Amino acid sequence: MNRRERRRAEAVSRAAPQSGRNADVARHYHDAVQSLKAGRLDESEIAHRRVLSLVPEHPPSLHHLGLIAFQRRDLEGAVDFIRQSVTAKPDYHEAWLNLAIILGELSRSKEAIEACRECLALQPGNANGHAILGNLLRVANNDAEAMTAFLNALNLKPNQPLVLARLGELHFKSNDIESATAYCNRALALDPELNEAKTLELRLSTMLGLTGTRIAEIEAQSDSNEERARKFDHLATYLRENRRFEEAADLGRRAIVANPGVADYHFNLALSYEGLGYRQDALASYQAGLAIDPNRAEGYACVGMLLSGMNMHAGAVQALEHAIKLNPMLAYAYYNLAIVQKQRENYDEARAAFQKCLECAPDEIVNRFEYINLRRLMCDWDGVDEEERVCLEIFRTRNVSIAPFQLIALRAKPSDQLKAAQSYTRTFDVPPSSRFTSYRSRLGAGERIRVGFVSCDFFEHATAMLFAEVLERIDRSRFEIFGYCHSPEDNSATRQRLLRSFEHLKKIGTMRNRDVAQSIHDDAIDILVDLKGYTRDARSEIFAYRAAPIQVNYLGYPGTMGAEFIDYLIADAMVAPMDAQEFYTEQIVHLPHSYQPNDRQRLISDAPMSRADFGLPDDAFVFCSFNNSYKLNATMFDVWMPLLQKVPGSVLWLLVPNTTCAENLRREAEARGVDPTRLVFAKRMPIAEHLARHRFADLFLDALPCNAHTTTTDALWAGLPVLTCLGDTFAGRVAASLLSAIELPELITTNLADYSDLALELAQNKTKLGAIRQKLAANRESTPLFDPARYTRNLERSFEMMLDIKRAGDAPRPFTVIENEVAQIAPSPIKIPAE
Repeated sequence: MNRRERRRAEAVSRAAPQSGRNADVARHYHDAVQSLKAGRLDESEIAHRRVLSLVPEHPPSLHHLGLIAFQRRDLEGAVDFIRQSVTAKPDYHEAWLNLAIILGELSRSKEAIEACRECLALQPGNANGHAILGNLLRVANNDAEAMTAFLNALNLKPNQPLVLARLGELHFKSNDIESATAYCNRALALDPELNEAKTLELRLSTMLGLTGTRIAEIEAQSDSNEERARKFDHLATYLRENRRFEEAADLGRRAIVANPGVADYHFNLALSYEGLGYRQDALASYQAGLAIDPNRAEGYACVGMLLSGMNMHAGAVQALEHAIKLNPMLAYAYYNLAIVQKQRENYDEARAAFQKCLECAPDEIVNRFEYINLRRLMCDWDGVDEEERVCLEIFRTRNVSIAPFQLIALRAKPSDQLKAAQSYTRTFDVPPSSRFTSYRSRLGAGERIRVGFVSCDFFEHATAMLFAEVLERIDRSRFEIFGYCHSPEDNSATRQRLLRSFEHLKKIGTMRNRDVAQSIHDDAIDILVDLKGYTRDARSEIFAYRAAPIQVNYLGYPGTMGAEFIDYLIADAMVAPMDAQEFYTEQIVHLPHSYQPNDRQRLISDAPMSRADFGLPDDAFVFCSFNNSYKLNATMFDVWMPLLQKVPGSVLWLLVPNTTCAENLRREAEARGVDPTRLVFAKRMPIAEHLARHRFADLFLDALPCNAHTTTTDALWAGLPVLTCLGDTFAGRVAASLLSAIELPELITTNLADYSDLALELAQNKTKLGAIRQKLAANRESTPLFDPARYTRNLERSFEMMLDIKRAGDAPRPFTVIENEVAQIAPSPIKIPAE
């Protein structure tokens, strides 16, 4: 909302009808209006409330109380009053229009548009109403209808520079440069200082490759170094916002040469360097800015975020705490401090920082979602379900961007996950001019198919442990395998094994994303596979450059990436049915059985151990859930605690990150009438020993809405039956996929009532549970889940089918891999020597 629109919303209604019911109403209403005109809000409110004491549904007073609330920045209160006003007087067009403006400021676009249409239905000749509708539609990304509304506004009132500028912006967005230029010129002719028109003019000139011309104009037309520096910085800011970081950095340096004593120029140059991946240069620029303005809290906050990205967490905490000391109300400093502390597993400190963040910015939805996730990680569930519900409703009605992984363990719909992913991808999109459009790749014609895998999980990580044997088994006579690694050096056997599996390995940890993309392009990769998706430390921007003709989302992230530059998602019929294609921007590829690979070489320790070693009773039935703590929730505890009550002496064995989490879970058990000592907490331990201790559990209880993924595989490989309930999203259907692949469908339920009944039956019927354990032991050796050779054939075939489609000149499309049992495969993994 711009200032003109805000003034309109704050203005006193011109046509406020007065009630003639009695003289007191008229007198109080007159006093209220005069006080409002004079800016005496408290006196006006008192007088309006006197009116309402006599006429409780007096529309003008309700409307004006809404405007008073708006001026006090109580936007929800303003909406409530004005809704009462239009309920009492449905033809009150001015109230409808102000309601639309305030709802727009709350980012409640759908409601705002509806309110504005109500106004225009009553007053179709209101040029201002059409202009406001156009802006609401523009913000909601409904560009076609926004154009129509702006044209209606101009037909009624032609000389509106702001409307002309916004109409020009929409034409620019649709690549109609001629119309955009015409509307921009008309706007500037009417108001040469209109910022939106000047910005559009800048965008047009830079898009047309006229940056050099603009630089020359600035040099020639500036009367002083200060003016020159200001204009260079303004142009640099525009270019940076459009991810043209090289040009932005050049202009930032020019601004500093012209006027080196302005801290903001150094800070802005640092942002350009960050965009380029030049972190040390960015840090030096921040330090130069802080030398000029040492009390700039925002500068220290930016340094903290930069250091966090460099994994210098102690320094990041120090910088962020200093930013907070300088400005105790700086919400995003608290936010980033909370994120850093969470990454360091300092959960109590993270919680305190989030609480301060929300005190400073209580309505910031991103902060609220992050705090929900922290509280779920700590199993602090008091009120969190309701907060989650409210935040999801806000997310569904507003144009807000949140990290998609935040929704994985929440009760989000597939449509929510799609919306989050599509919005998030815009944060690292690259200009079309920077994307590769031609390739050296021959798409496997006459040579081996070149497949590249990008990940930071080539170490002792779940993805690596699942994928290692399949990577080794890929047929090197048909495929040439490249690894692009930005993983930590943990010196583990898993890491060494993975790195040996690549014919070509490039360590990209210190490389810029653009340089990595160039390297991939130079390697003539046919198929580029993202093993991270939107998980921690992902580098999705590499894929945004379109470094390879085919790009694939696989294994690391259980959902859509919402990105037009990812062509395929490797899945299966359980986790992503074809009738769910509308919730994926990628084309779904079904592998037979399960999408998840597995490694038969994973060792299970044979070291002596007993139940007593883990605090488990010798003769008790042991329910187990080694899920990450953020996947646990009150709903699952409402199912699990009655099981403990119905199975005498039974215990629930859980894996939690710290004592705070354990205490929270003990409290939740006690609140449900269960002795807290019946919860037993496991500590983290090496994977071989962790797998071995599964034999002391009797039944693994899976969770919803986010299943156990690798954790399910761990249990099944160790011989422990897993009971699951089928969810609605990819992440909530993984355990069912794995159980189907090991041919144990009897352990898949479709609702929590059946899940609870079956858990109880298995706990009370040792014969039935024993038969399932025996079946699991046999199927572990004979079914597809733990057959990496079979899986590798199917994965290879999926890659070949992607290339077949590309060679035919067709767009990517969904397909299913049909298993060919006749195909031959090497009897043992192929070992590739290290380069």
